Amino acid sequence: MARYYRDERAAKRQPALLPVRSQGVDEGYRLVGPGGTLTPVVAHVQWLDNHRAGPDTHVMISFEDGTKIEFPFDALLAAVWHDEQRAISEPELSAAAPAVWGKAEESWGEGP
Repeated sequence: MARYYRDERAAKRQPALLPVRSQGVDEGYRLVGPGGTLTPVVAHVQWLDNHRAGPDTHVMISFEDGTKIEFPFDALLAAVWHDEQRAISEPELSAAAPAVWGKAEESWGEGP
């Protein structure tokens, strides 16, 4: 399993469920997905400088299971550290579910 750097003492001063913009997602976190489910751990975050909408507009988030989801910048998400020890209730996760989810990598760049 990958090792992620994190100041655990500083992290405990933050809530277990963190609001984050898509371009600010960090490796080692899990995102709250549609329906309040947790994603696999984020393995890599890449800003798509060559996106057809222009640079600094979209980000590709890669997960440890190999899936990749593209998000526009400023999409409001919620993140949980992969080794978070504090309990997060199902109602909290459901309330943190994003209104809009990104699209899978397979659909990026396709089309006429």
